[in-house]
Amino acid sequence: MAKTVADQFPRPSLEREFAESTSLHGIAKVFQASRLLVRVFWIAILLTCLCVCAWQISDRFRRFLQYETNTEISVEYVGHLSFPAVTVCNFNRYRAGALTQDDEDVLAYIWQLDNYDFYHDYYDDDDAIDEIDSPHPDFNYTEFTLRAGFRMDDVTLLSCQWYGERNSCSEANFSHVFTSHGNCWTFNSGKTGPILTESFPGSRNGLAMLIDIKQSEYTETEHVDAGLKIQVHDQATPPTVESSGFALSPGEHAFLAIRRQQYLNLEPPYGKCDASRTLKRYDNYTLEGCNIECRAKAVWEKCRCRLIEHPGDEVECTPKEARFCARQAIAELLRGDTQSCDCPVSCNYTAYTTSLSSAFIPNEKALQISLLFASNISTSSESSVSWAKSEGEYIRKNFVAVQIFYEDISYQKFKQTEAMTTSALISDIGGQLGLFLGASCITLAEIFSYLGRKIKRWIHGPTGRPEEQCEITHAVETQV
Repeated sequence: MAKTVADQFPRPSLEREFAESTSLHGIAKVFQASRLLVRVFWIAILLTCLCVCAWQISDRFRRFLQYETNTEISVEYVGHLSFPAVTVCNFNRYRAGALTQDDEDVLAYIWQLDNYDFYHDYYDDDDAIDEIDSPHPDFNYTEFTLRAGFRMDDVTLLSCQWYGERNSCSEANFSHVFTSHGNCWTFNSGKTGPILTESFPGSRNGLAMLIDIKQSEYTETEHVDAGLKIQVHDQATPPTVESSGFALSPGEHAFLAIRRQQYLNLEPPYGKCDASRTLKRYDNYTLEGCNIECRAKAVWEKCRCRLIEHPGDEVECTPKEARFCARQAIAELLRGDTQSCDCPVSCNYTAYTTSLSSAFIPNEKALQISLLFASNISTSSESSVSWAKSEGEYIRKNFVAVQIFYEDISYQKFKQTEAMTTSALISDIGGQLGLFLGASCITLAEIFSYLGRKIKRWIHGPTGRPEEQCEITHAVETQV
């Protein structure tokens, strides 16, 4: 019977061939070990390294799928910065001198509504609200507030300076906006002219204002404060003076040093911002604008009306609806009793931090100069002194001076980045495989080659395909 070369010289097994030639560490030691104990030792080492490697790789995958982020913080120095918008409100919503008799009746009515809780608790009357009737059913909050509310004119804005130049700005540089404080006025909103820029830091630059709050005009009973509420914000961000503004007292010269911050956030799955989000009432999406629209929606769904501080063209709330329905709707929203606002953070937005310091005005020397000046121009020294003292008292009770300026012509950039990128994941996996098993991409190719040959032998048999077999041309005689 003739024997083939494959019969006389059997091939080594694919497993041994792979083990002795692969770049994967440890397998060759298992097959080359001549003693059982040595072979068991190398098998244990190999399995231990394999398990630790698998654990480390699974940990890398787990961390990658957590989509964690890092925040890169850098300081960018530039030649100039756009100046922020500055919104100014008076704690007094309505001026006494602008009120008619009908207005006074309405204010008394609103005061009754605002103090309803006191009357309800005092008289223990659940029907007390029904007894409070509006003296003017056709009362319009918007018209009334525009006419009788806080005004930014030459009577209240006594001085306005930009970059230290006298009379370089005026009430014409302010645009009107409704807030919970009634009429408010925004400087550098971008609506009355191009957005201003600042190239030099320091209190001598930027915006300087002297405002007369006119306490004699106060009609406020809900707020006992006297002064201004001011907010520094980006032009794209609607003012939220109630929550983000700071108060300035009369007789005070406030210095507001500001710093600009730029935030760049990632979209899901890493971040929470949504670049596709838009707002109905605002040109740009902002978290503040989204919250305002969310509150307006809650008020509309519960009360079928709109508060004046909420933008829109829906029917305006009456004083009674505003007090007993709209406030309740907003309170329920804030408590979480109703559906919460779905307002993700903006992907790209600008914010400002402020450092506030202040001094009293006027100082004694300035008051003495006023006394001296008054005595020189008046024939009666007694009346001049009295006038100067009264002026000093008036300044302390009514004047608010404020300077807003950049602390430095630079800005902080907060950039959200992926804590582990796909490239970092691949590098980590490669490092674990190399550390514990000595494996690489070459090893992976060797494994695929081995598996391919294994499948090929399984299909065609242990001797391979017939055309690959080498027959012995001369038979070798054997005895059976």
